[in-house]
This record gives sequence, C-alpha cells and structure tokens, in this order.
Amino acid sequence: MSVYERALKRLSTTAWFRWTLSKVATPLDMKFKGTRFAPSRFGVDLPLCFLTTTGARSGEPRTVPLLYVPRDGGAIAVAATNFGTAHHPGWAYNLEAEPASSLEIGDEALDVVARRATDSEMAELWPLFDGVWPGYESYRSIAPRDIKMFILEAEAE
Repeated sequence: MSVYERALKRLSTTAWFRWTLSKVATPLDMKFKGTRFAPSRFGVDLPLCFLTTTGARSGEPRTVPLLYVPRDGGAIAVAATNFGTAHHPGWAYNLEAEPASSLEIGDEALDVVARRATDSEMAELWPLFDGVWPGYESYRSIAPRDIKMFILEAEAE
C-alpha cells in the first residue's frame, strides 16, 4: 500500500472526510457522469459504476455512483457501506424492493438483477473491496449495523 493509500485509509476513519465524500464527492461524480473525470477517485484508479435503481417508495429512477468489485462471468459486487453511517443507503432498500436495475461502467450500459451476497461470498469479497478502497475496512469497523452487499448480474435475455 502506497503512502497515499495509507493516508486515504487514515482519513477514511474521520467523520469530516466521510461527510465530504458523501456530500461533495458523490454529487460531483454525478455531475461529471459520462466523462472520464470522477472527483471521488482522488487520483487513484478506482472502479466506478453508476447504478440506477427504482425508488422503493417513489417508483422514480435513482442513480448513484458506486465503487465495485468485478466477479466471474461479468457480474459485479457492490457494498452498501454508506460511508459507515448508522443507516443503509437508499439504493440498498431500492434493490431489495426491486432487484431489476441498470448499470453503467464507462461506455457500457446493461440491465442487471441484484441479489444479496451470501455470507461466504461476503467473506471472499471484503478483502477485494479493501484492496479497491482503503476506507471499506474503516466503514465496517464503525458502522453500527451489518453492511449489505449485492451481486449484480446481467439480466437474462
């Protein structure tokens, strides 16, 4: 782990940095969606996708930028850390209410179906998430809840 990554890991344990990510970097990622610029990456090559779910209560499309871990067969995994806060992110509730969603990674868009990761999948995937973003370990240690993880697989045609 580089000095820069160690610094990001240390910063990710601070409330002000997590707040900055949620209130500043995430909205900026949405603003720059469709470009090669992603403010949340902080100069690190991070796998960023845009997940569009259907609002559980509103029925409206909701798009969020998320880091992901690729899986075999083209599936990806996403973790509902919500920066280690006490509540699950809205998109996790949306996926549980309506698993069919859409995903954009770079120039590729596809329809996906979400399912909750099993305990064994989560045990396998957490080290990979930790390798993607040093804050994931911190989020798990400070979150007063079990963090949900989802596997997104291409919708069968």
